[in-house]
Amino acid sequence: MDMVFSSLDDCYSMYVKYAKECGFSVRKGTTKTNSKGVLHIKYYLCTRTGLYKDKKVDTLDPNQKERVLRSNFSKRTDCGELLCVLFEAGSWKVYKFVEEHNHDLVERPDKHFLPTERHLTQLQKHVIHNMSKLNLGPVKAFNVMKTCFGGFEDVGASKVEFKKYKRYSMVFVPFTGIDNHHGNVTFGAALLASETADTYIWLLRVFLKAVGSQPKVVVTDQDPAMKKAISVVFVDTRNRLCMWHVMHKLSLKVGVRLCNSTNFKECICGVVWTDILTPEEFESEWEAVIAEFNLADNDWLSDIFALRESRIPAYYRIEEMFGLMRTASRSENENHFFGQVCNSKATLVEFMTHYETAIEAQRHTHRKNDHESRYKRPQLKSNYQLLEGQAVDIYTKSIFCDVQAELIGVADCINQRYEDQPDGFVNFYINDFQQPCTSLFERNILCMAL
Repeated sequence: MDMVFSSLDDCYSMYVKYAKECGFSVRKGTTKTNSKGVLHIKYYLCTRTGLYKDKKVDTLDPNQKERVLRSNFSKRTDCGELLCVLFEAGSWKVYKFVEEHNHDLVERPDKHFLPTERHLTQLQKHVIHNMSKLNLGPVKAFNVMKTCFGGFEDVGASKVEFKKYKRYSMVFVPFTGIDNHHGNVTFGAALLASETADTYIWLLRVFLKAVGSQPKVVVTDQDPAMKKAISVVFVDTRNRLCMWHVMHKLSLKVGVRLCNSTNFKECICGVVWTDILTPEEFESEWEAVIAEFNLADNDWLSDIFALRESRIPAYYRIEEMFGLMRTASRSENENHFFGQVCNSKATLVEFMTHYETAIEAQRHTHRKNDHESRYKRPQLKSNYQLLEGQAVDIYTKSIFCDVQAELIGVADCINQRYEDQPDGFVNFYINDFQQPCTSLFERNILCMAL
């Protein structure tokens, strides 16, 4: 009683040493603040304080009325031992101490089983790290330690602590694009120690130096650090926000009943996802939907509309191939792709091996698609088989299927006319009568008789 400590860390360290000598482990308990919100009371408890609450579990038969309890062994004995410190006069003072336990204390030969005695030293962390370079896992590192120190009780940690030790805790950041087969392609990847704006700025600068040019469009979620980094480094790039991350919150923000009992969701998605509207038409149709369902006061919908130029396809019509990347789903697919060959607990050596395996598989798939595009000829189906035949020679198999679908639909949806001009030139006029928003296409061509 009345011992004084300069900090809570000093107090906790003393209490852990005391508990080790006695034969029990401690854990940090609750805290209390004063009227000004400042912490002034801290409790430290025996790990056997409290009681385990049994959880009733149904049997495998869901129709059976009886409920059974699984056999659970608990270390909790509702022990009343505790240490309480009070902050006063700039230091922490012990003002309550309950010494008695209602359970047996651990004997000296078994003290290495106590939770507070199982921790890794800096030497052990260093050994685990270096052994990972030799592709030796944490279990083998533990066995080496056991042999060197003389036994299980002398290691100071169990196999569990060795396997739980995170050597890196780094963030994997792949740069994902689209190849000429509509497939994902990894331009590069990085391992980051943090996800701050400064870290992302450094990463994007390194990427820009390696690639040599800025991308036209980058699709991300609403991460503010990434948004700031893109605006600093990719000054000529449009940062397109993933609409899927926004629209999947629709039911939550406007109400499940409105989405399920009306055609509101169909109407709003028809305006948001379509790429045939001009910006002016989008704004007009958006306002019509909002007015129809009386949602003018919904702040979330107002926020979406305010950020429309960074989300809505209508505002990306001038960007080349804007329709290929609308959401960050390709990034999610890429994460799943790498997740199949690696996990967050892998060592750096293991991760690099798995990463190279994944990239090799990705390149193999790309090469296979190239082969099929060169040596397989599709059946021509449109009324413009001359153009279709040229498209076969130009495009890959996947891209050609899109072009072919467009050619098949051309005859049913366009107006075309031409006018002979002097000197052998002909003016062609083409427009899409099913999409009045599209502009008239004009081309002046010199026709030569052979």
